[in-house]
Amino acid sequence: MRKFFVPLAAVLLLIFVGCTGESRHYIDTGGSGSLAGLVITPEPQSLGIGTDEVFYLDWEPGYEPPPELTISLRSVDPDNTTSAILTDLTDLDPSHPGHYRLEPTWYLPTSTFLLLTVSGAGERTRVMYLTEPSSIFSPNTRRLPGGQEEHTVKTKK
Repeated sequence: MRKFFVPLAAVLLLIFVGCTGESRHYIDTGGSGSLAGLVITPEPQSLGIGTDEVFYLDWEPGYEPPPELTISLRSVDPDNTTSAILTDLTDLDPSHPGHYRLEPTWYLPTSTFLLLTVSGAGERTRVMYLTEPSSIFSPNTRRLPGGQEEHTVKTKK
């Protein structure tokens, strides 16, 4: 019984004490483009996305991302109050800019509107989603402690 409670206590301590992560995360985009050609998956304005959804940001061939991007995911309540959703951002192919994976660090809230905002080069794209009213959490879905409220992807100079 003790073997179970010690790891559980350690995980709970990490969650409550400081796994909130940094507010920004920097990645060299290598690009000099704009938000033109940005493709977001799942399809923007999708209804009924899963609570274990992962988001992808890709630029179509012939387009490249701006030198600096800011990416955030927030939940929106009926009073139009937003709350940050902690996420991890991964550059899927550092040798070719413009392929990013944005993964919430925990399950998304059910029956909730989400606002994904991507800003860069003086432009801003905002897309909304609605999560499923109820969802069974998949034991195979990987969720990590930590994450950031907002990610800034920036060209190193």
